[in-house]
Order: sequence, then structure tokens, then C-alpha cells
Amino acid sequence: MRTNPTFLNLVLLNGEPGQKLQAARDAGFDQVEIWREDVEANQGGAAALAEIAARQGSGFTNLQVLRDFTGAPGALRGKKREELRQFIQIAQALGCDTLQAPATTREDCCADQIDDDLRWMASEAARYNMRIMYEPMAWCSVDNTLPLAWQRLQRLDQPNIGLVVDLFHICALGGDASQLDGIPADRIYEVQLCDMAAVPAQDKQSLMAMAKHQRLLPGDGIIDVERFVDKLKSAGYQGPVGIEVFNDALKRLPPDVAARHAWQALKRCWG
Repeated sequence: MRTNPTFLNLVLLNGEPGQKLQAARDAGFDQVEIWREDVEANQGGAAALAEIAARQGSGFTNLQVLRDFTGAPGALRGKKREELRQFIQIAQALGCDTLQAPATTREDCCADQIDDDLRWMASEAARYNMRIMYEPMAWCSVDNTLPLAWQRLQRLDQPNIGLVVDLFHICALGGDASQLDGIPADRIYEVQLCDMAAVPAQDKQSLMAMAKHQRLLPGDGIIDVERFVDKLKSAGYQGPVGIEVFNDALKRLPPDVAARHAWQALKRCWG
């Protein structure tokens, strides 16, 4: 398992940001996915968190999450570009080189400007040696599946934009590991493992409710996690692999307990 950096998304844990970092590291994770909200809630901000991580010997997989950047209508387009610059500044202060920017969820998005927005984002990020993770989410209004997102990235051919493979968003719409076929391993920037008890109803509210409150640790539900893992390993995937689980019950546990549960689940399915 040590050939791939391991991470925990801090959304699983309650507590202060520094406490979350410590719990993840003590459990065994190399890195964490950190949210802008965690950074802003931390006394001392990004610089203080970077110091904590340096003392622990841990790192930041990415900074989350720049929402609805692509296709933003009207004056919002300029505001989103300024938001990207803010994310870059925070990431630099953390010592992090990757930002997560999912496909848009806006119904009023300007679909014909999405390619231009992604090109601009790639160019701006490249000025600071930053990478962008483009994530297809099940309720996105555009590029809501891995094949659709990959088609766009193939066409644009930007070397610093890659995909997020999130098992929830694939399987919630009835997809499976075959969606990985044809995607080069080096164009996948991160793999987020999780599970679910059942396929949710196919409306936006049901998808979001399960995604944000009821995900399970991998191996505890109906997803064929093993098949995803086999395909990724066979393809030679060497990037970060970890746990992204939004679960209200787990989040009520002490952070060290929840982090240990997550680590054991990761060891079972990836080790």
C-alpha cells in the first residue's frame, strides 16, 4: 500500500483543524484533503496548519473545493476567477500543489464557455505550478460522469488538469469500474474510496443527501470496490488513494476513533 500516498478527507472528522490533522496522521494516513473552511476556521490560518503538518511529517493532497467555476454566467465569471486566485494563495501557504474544482452544478451555466474557462484555469494555475482536479459529480449539470469528463479533458489536452475518481459519483448513477477503461493512469490525479448502502433515487436532492450525509466506508456497502482497485492497480496507478466519506454518524465519533476506522477500511480494500 505504501506505493500510493494515502489520504483522509477531513470531512469525516469533527474537532478543530489541528486536531483533525493529528488524528489522521496518528491513524496512519500520509496526507489529508483539506477544505477551505478548515483553513479559515484555524487560528493562524494556512501558515499555522502548514507548520503542524510539517512537524507531523504529513502533507496536503489537495485544497477543496472551488465550486461552479466553469460556465459561470455574467459577472459571476470574473468573481470565480478571483476565487481561483484566492485558492491558489491558500494552497501555496499550505504547501499544497493541487486544487479541486468539480464540474458545474448550475442549471444556468454557459455550457459553450466551459472549454475556455478550463483553459484559462489551467493557464492561471500553471503560473504557480498548481494542478487542477476536475471531478464529475452525480448531480452536475454538465460532465456528471467520468466518461463525459474524460472526453472533455482529452479534447482540451491541458497537462495540469486531471480527473478525480470518486466511487460514489460513479456508482450512484449506476456506473461501475468499466468507466475507468481507456483513461491513462497518469491522468487520474486522485482516487476517493467510499461505499453506499443502496443506489439512491436519481433526483438531485436524493443524490446530494446520500453523498453528503450517508456514505459508508469502503467495504461496508454494495459497491464492488475490489474491482475498482484491481483495475487501478493493473493500470499502474501511482497517485493518491484515500477515503472520502461524508457520514453523520461517523462524524459524531471522536476524531481519532473515526480516523482509525477509516484507516482500517483503506487497508482492507487497497492493501
